[in-house]
Formats: sequence, C-alpha cells, structure tokens
Amino acid sequence: MDTKEFYSSVLMNGIKDMVYVMEFTNGQFVYKFINQKVKELAGFDDSIIGRTLDDILPEDKAIFLLDQYMTAIHSKDEIIYEDDYPSKHGEIRYGENTLSPIYDEHNKCTHIVAVVKDITERKVTERAAEKSKEMLIEGKERYQSLFDYNLDAVITLDNNGLLITGNHALEEMSGFTIHELTGTSYIRLILPRQLKKAKKYYDKALNGVPEEFRLSIKHKNRNRVEIIAKFSPIVVREEIVGVYVICKDITEQIKFKDKFNQSENIFEIITEHSRDLITMLNSEGEYIYASPSYQEVLGINGEEFIGKKFYHNIYPDDIEHLKKTFYLSKEKGEPWKEQFRQKHHTDGYIWSELHGSPVYDENNKFKQMVVVSRDISTRKNYESKLESFAYHDELTGLPNRRYFIENLEKALQDKRKSNNRFAVIMIDLDKLKPINDTYGHDVGDEFLREFATRVSRVIREGDKFARLGGDEFAIFIPNIDVMQNVTVVASRIMEALEKPWNIHDQSISISASVGVAISNFKTESAHYLLKTADQALYEVKDMGGNNYKLKYI
Repeated sequence: MDTKEFYSSVLMNGIKDMVYVMEFTNGQFVYKFINQKVKELAGFDDSIIGRTLDDILPEDKAIFLLDQYMTAIHSKDEIIYEDDYPSKHGEIRYGENTLSPIYDEHNKCTHIVAVVKDITERKVTERAAEKSKEMLIEGKERYQSLFDYNLDAVITLDNNGLLITGNHALEEMSGFTIHELTGTSYIRLILPRQLKKAKKYYDKALNGVPEEFRLSIKHKNRNRVEIIAKFSPIVVREEIVGVYVICKDITEQIKFKDKFNQSENIFEIITEHSRDLITMLNSEGEYIYASPSYQEVLGINGEEFIGKKFYHNIYPDDIEHLKKTFYLSKEKGEPWKEQFRQKHHTDGYIWSELHGSPVYDENNKFKQMVVVSRDISTRKNYESKLESFAYHDELTGLPNRRYFIENLEKALQDKRKSNNRFAVIMIDLDKLKPINDTYGHDVGDEFLREFATRVSRVIREGDKFARLGGDEFAIFIPNIDVMQNVTVVASRIMEALEKPWNIHDQSISISASVGVAISNFKTESAHYLLKTADQALYEVKDMGGNNYKLKYI
C-alpha cells in the first residue's frame, strides 16, 4: 500500500468521528468526501458526492449549515457548534461539529473540513440530569412551602443548640425576628425554671428519641407563652446533625382552662371561641353536638345538624370513604383523620380536614366520636397550583411532556385489557425558527398559543393534546373505532393551519409535519409509540413537510 492509499484508508476507516470534506465553488458547498462513519451514523452513501447542500438536505437544515460554513470562512479559523441530525434509522442524534476552512496559495477558501463527534449519549445524560434537578427544586419548594406557611412555629437547631432557621410563626410567637434569633441558643427563649426540662428533651432528641411535651417560653415583651413542643432529631446520612422543633401555641387554650376553673364550663368556652368545627357523633354517626363556629365556617347554624348523619352535608364522592374510616376508627379505637369536601351555604363545597378521637366508657364501650375539623381550602388551592405548574406548559396552558407520558402509559395499561386500537400523533411546525428570527419571539409565542387553540378546537372530546417542548406537540387518540377517525383528526389539523394567521397585525403563513403511529392491540410501551410517530413525522419532513403520514405497528 502506497502512502496515498494509506492516508486515504485512515481518513475513511480509521477516524471514529464523522468526516465531511466540502468544496467551496461558485458560492456553493459541494460534497467531495465522506468517511465510513458518516455512512454508518448519518445514513449517507457515495451518491451524495458531487452534489450540493441544497440538493441533499431539507431547506431549513441547508440554510443553517450554509450560515455556519460561511462564518468559518469569514473568521478564517475553525468554529465549533452543536447540532442535531437524523440517523439512518430515523432517530434524532446530536453532534459536536468542528469546521476547519482550507485556503489556497492566494488565500482563497477552497474547502471546508467538517468533523462531527457524536455526543448523543452526553446529551441524553445532561437532559436526565436537568430533569432530576427540576424535580429536586420542585421538592425543595414544596418543603419550603410547608415550612414557611406552617401555622405552628418551626425551628431548626444545630447539635450545639444554636438556631439555624425559623419560620414566620416563630417570629409571631416570640416577638423576635429570625435575624435576631439566628446563631443564638434556644435557651434564650426558655423561662429559667423550664431550662432543665427543655435541656432534657433536647438531649433526648440528639440521642435519636423524639418527644412531645409542655413548655413555657418568654416573649420579647416579657409575656409568658405556653406551648406544646416536639423535639425531633435531624438525621443526615444516618448521622444526627441537629434538632427539629415544632411549637404549638396553647396560650389561649390555657387561658380557657383557667376560665374553666372559675366557671366549671371549659367545653362551652372553647367551642364558643374556636374557629374550628367541633363536633360530637354518636355510635350511629349522628350529630349530637355542633359548635357555634358552624355558622361562621359553613354559613349554617350548627343546630340544623343535630340528629342527622355526619355525611349528610358531604360531597357525594367522599361519602363512602368517610363512612368506612369512621366505623374503622370506632372499632379499632384509632384516631380518625381525613380530608373531605363539605357544603357551604353559599360557596359550594369547601375542602376540610378532620381529626376525630373515639371516646369509650369504663367498660370499653364506644361512647362518642369527638371531631375537630377546619377549612383547608387555601392550602388545597395552593397544592393544586403547584401540581398544575408541574404538569402544564406555562406558555400554552396545555399539558406538558411529563403529564402526557404518564397519562399515555396509564392509558396503555388500561387498553391492554380491551381490543381497542389507539394512536399517537406527533406534530412539528415547519419553519418556526424563521418566524422567530423575522418577527421576534413575542410573535412566535403568540403563534404557538394560537396554534394550541386551533388544534384544541378540532380534536375530538377525549383526545389528549400536549406540548412536548419548543414547536413539538403530541395528541393521544385513545379509542379508534375506524381508521378514518385518525385521518380525520390529522386532516383537521392541516386545515386549521391553512386558515389565515394574523398575529400582532402580521400576516403569517406556516405549515406542519404530522406523524401518526397506530397501535396494534398489544403495544409494548409509550416510548415505542412516540418513537414510531416521530419516525413518520421526519419522513414527512424529508418530503418537504406540510403533510401527514401514518405508520402501523
């Protein structure tokens, strides 16, 4: 083998990255050489030699590469950028591209050498890491919300008893700001004669034993505050690093108790001043007492509940579960704790949380159920908003990729028990990038919102429509009676795009590529359905877009 053949063999087979040599002539870039890796990964063959970028690639990809090549020529230096490319199997892969211009003796660029390193695995890993980061942030925000909005004071102490963090309720309870307390010992808040007790339970927590006990602390204004304190160990990597303290202010309850000692009627005093609903039920689950707070919380006089079943005012879907857990608590003597919806006089159904305690006589026979419940509508609304943020696209309001995949997988599990076929439609807008480049991203965003609205109007009730990201959308059709159902939906989408677009007084034309995967009766996974629909979509794109294609599994 001569030297020329040797170097040709090395270039063709020895380099593990994809190598393209492009000749620059008459303003055009012509394929002059591709190595074996190009043929293996990108699926090209020697038939592209002698042809231009415009001959081989879709218009948008050719325009993008032309811009990169010209940048390399003008800079007279190599440039590096990342890009995606379809493999010979139709899947999308990612490459790191290095463009090196070659000049002749007249300083005129004659060729561009493009070396493409496949970085698909790295990209997949990065995206998985980003998703994990997002989930971690979401979990941290949920924890922070529980901490910040807790009605009880919450304190974090290190293993020397110094305060690390506290919430707003601690400021209200103590009169000190968190800034004033941070870095100081918890002993600062304890009344002198209570120090021994507090230290005892703090030491227990550091030894892994959580305890709840009565304690007196001092307010900044020197008033005494009665609390129930729970000291719990903070464990990180199996090591106790501090103590977590939750303090419930019972000062008012103690005042009520003092008043009881004077009037011998504490129950009446508490119920008359409590904003919680205090209820007593007999063994049949009938009201025998309803506190005056029923009027304030539900807009209904508590006397109207006497003699009725406890579930007469409950949302129908919650009744059976509440009945079951009531009788279970009554039989086993365990606390009764549930969340449910009950009817307000004017505001429909409101979310409530109850804590019930079964009471027995000296013969261990059930006597009554004492129930304390409160309105938690604000908390439920906040949790609902958090869930909505996690499962919906902020720009269009559509379900996002996470919601779509989870529901698709659930639907697939359910459908395997039936003989119904179903389909996934993938939609990718053709040439959205030029719209963003020409009119700006505000117009592009408005366009995506309008596109989401148009498609939502033409799909069938029960079809699931989601934005997966960027200009990529998907539809799950859960029940196909006849194949025409699918083609009708795809055709309606194409027709919706043909209607005039007027965004911010700009008249815009656009089309879409649509890929459809139609299942057999035993489709294995959501991933396989999406992959098949994506392959159909890119076949449409390769043919110029503005059409749809069906693939049967």
